[in-house]
Amino acid sequence: MTTTVETEVQQIKQYVADWYVALDNHVPWDEVTEYLVSEADGIRFIFPEVTVTDYAGLKNWYDTVTNRFFDEAHTVELSDVEAADGFYKVHVIVRWQTRIWNPPQPKSQALDFRADQSWEIVFVDGKPKLRTYDVTSFVPLGDTPELF
Repeated sequence: MTTTVETEVQQIKQYVADWYVALDNHVPWDEVTEYLVSEADGIRFIFPEVTVTDYAGLKNWYDTVTNRFFDEAHTVELSDVEAADGFYKVHVIVRWQTRIWNPPQPKSQALDFRADQSWEIVFVDGKPKLRTYDVTSFVPLGDTPELF
């Protein structure tokens, strides 16, 4: 018999994969918010370039990256889930490959990074929701230059 924790861990692993598909596809902002706890419950996203603690800040970050990067592909290399007191700790390692165009350069540039992340997920009405997202390491691969 499957326990609630086992079921929720599987839901979270699928949620992680779905999150990156949404980012790769540059879904509309309203769809992004479906992955998050409510703004009243408090979010915290720590990126290499900025920390945001509200929807407005996260939307600004999202608008910036979805207008700067294209042909994105996130590949989840690790999604380790651990039950905590009322939430789940999720350790994610993801490879992010993308392209960027810096005007007036004649061609776009391929970029390749590996990010190590720590997340906190809570369940709201039976669905996983992202509360914290901390990029703890962001390493360029190959000849990719530092981004920030």
